[in-house]
Amino acid sequence: MKWFLILATALSFAFADSSHHSDSSRFPMDLHDLKLTPQQHKAVENAMKEYQHAYRRYRRQDNTLQEELNTIFLNPRFDQALYQAKSVEAERTAIEIRTQLFSRLHAILTPEQRERFIHHLQEWEIE
Repeated sequence: MKWFLILATALSFAFADSSHHSDSSRFPMDLHDLKLTPQQHKAVENAMKEYQHAYRRYRRQDNTLQEELNTIFLNPRFDQALYQAKSVEAERTAIEIRTQLFSRLHAILTPEQRERFIHHLQEWEIE
């Protein structure tokens, strides 16, 4: 889950307030070196907007799920199978959201840009 939050946070800063800038100079330094073309910039920005919407929906669902997990835990009889099934369902949703984003980014970025992007994800995880 930590990785998911790192990606959401880092990329939301990278693409915040994009409606006011049309060139890649607005990227933070850590994404600027991807040297996106204007077309790539727009495509990545669109992918990120969709990711952010999906992530917000996921967080709302995750809050509801957490309430369900709390209820299961507070029950006099703990239903381990139900608790596990609900937890796996939430993780599966998170994986689907990340996979969709990375599928889109993979199609947009060149192999060299992908390598730099992954390097930045690793740096963000360390911070």
